[in-house]
Amino acid sequence: MPTDPTPAVTVCVPVYQGAAHVEQTLRSVLDQDVDLEVVVRDNGSTDGTSDVVRGLGDPRVRLVQAEDTVPMPENWARTVELARADLVKIVCADDLVAPGALAAQVATLTADPSLALAVGRTDMIDAAGRTLFPNRHVPRTLLGPRGAADVLRAVVRHGGNPIGPPAAVTFRRAYYEAIGGVDGTLLFTMDLDLWVRLLRHGGLHGDRRTAASFRIHPGSASAAATRAEFAVQREFTRRLIRDAEPVIRRRDRAIGIAGCYGALARRYALFMLGGALETVRARRA
Repeated sequence: MPTDPTPAVTVCVPVYQGAAHVEQTLRSVLDQDVDLEVVVRDNGSTDGTSDVVRGLGDPRVRLVQAEDTVPMPENWARTVELARADLVKIVCADDLVAPGALAAQVATLTADPSLALAVGRTDMIDAAGRTLFPNRHVPRTLLGPRGAADVLRAVVRHGGNPIGPPAAVTFRRAYYEAIGGVDGTLLFTMDLDLWVRLLRHGGLHGDRRTAASFRIHPGSASAAATRAEFAVQREFTRRLIRDAEPVIRRRDRAIGIAGCYGALARRYALFMLGGALETVRARRA
């Protein structure tokens, strides 16, 4: 019996209670000009998320509807386990993939076997999809092909996540499996931790073009949550410095101390200013 050919890339969409945005997310993926499959794992949603996915009627979308809800890291892991392609992208169910971005990343990884992941820049958007802050992540120090040591130093110096969210990154499934997949020990840095561990097997290619849009929900952000994320980020950075000690220089550490507070301020400003802009727009409507 003939089997379906393996696609060039699998886009994994772990989702929980995502009915409001998942259709827009999936359309941004399905409009990519590349041979792909999309795996959606509905983590026990009760808001009709699976109905929205089924309503698209696209044969490239494979829906797995779970009855029980598992923690977010486990849902990510179970979704990636379903991938068939050698290349994988994880897309959270309220984010978007930029036109042409996936094909560009697939081409980059196919052309250079030494790379573990390909990334692009990110636009921050509001709940309605309007751009708040364009062209974030992937600083100049991460543009083009970069070895693991360069990337690790950039992460330490940045103090946050200079690489970007999952929707902006495509990686090799074999390397993902070799490092044991997603580790949710430090939840707030789960994606950055994955990118750093993938570097054990290859380099990173950074593209100055926008690869994804990350949706900001100001109503869900609080100063307490931001402080909690800051504490987790500091712990992650300490672990990274310890584990990568041979390539992390004293200067990197010194810059990173200031960088972590800068990252906190930038994140806080994203949510606070994003919330203020949404309030202004609501009053004008």
